[in-house]
Amino acid sequence: MIIELTHKAIIVILASGILTVLLPSVPPVATSVAMPAVQLPDAELLDQHGTSVRLARDVVGDRIIALSFIYTDCHTACPVSLAMFSELQSRLGEKQARDVRIVSLSINPAVDSPARLKAYAEHFHAKPGWIWLTGKKAQIDALLKELGIYTNDHASHASVILVGDPIFGEWRRFNNFSNPEAIAAKIDELLDARDELLVARDASPRERISASH
Repeated sequence: MIIELTHKAIIVILASGILTVLLPSVPPVATSVAMPAVQLPDAELLDQHGTSVRLARDVVGDRIIALSFIYTDCHTACPVSLAMFSELQSRLGEKQARDVRIVSLSINPAVDSPARLKAYAEHFHAKPGWIWLTGKKAQIDALLKELGIYTNDHASHASVILVGDPIFGEWRRFNNFSNPEAIAAKIDELLDARDELLVARDASPRERISASH
């Protein structure tokens, strides 16, 4: 799958070779806004390998998180967001394994089984550290409501990426296809701010995760 964003259209070339051009009636404007501190719910979910995990404890821990909301039979916003995440993981490099967790959460768990998510992840060359999650609909809906993302119709969901520090409580919401550079820059900003706070507390920056995981 090849995805190209232009100022007028989103061009998607599927693995089958079919070319799709998406022409929004009003071009979306990428924005980002600060969010109130998020108490990340410790929802019980399934990852793409079928393993039962807790979101806050097992998936995120004390890492910075970049969180997208997707479903596998989406042919508009989701492939674009995931293509950005694919580029983001390349930009993060070793930080992805050490300091950052990339997470894609299905908003259509009735369809998106772990096996389906795993196959979808392969299309976007997901590396270890990019976690794909699904679960029971009631749990997913409750989680989306906590995060301010819930909609009755998953097909009309907003294109949103959340980036946050679950330890120090700083979060930012990126809307409408923000570019990977902006998301990576925010992640670096959060890591730098965390290091400064840890130094001020006589802690060892960046050793916090490798020592505990």
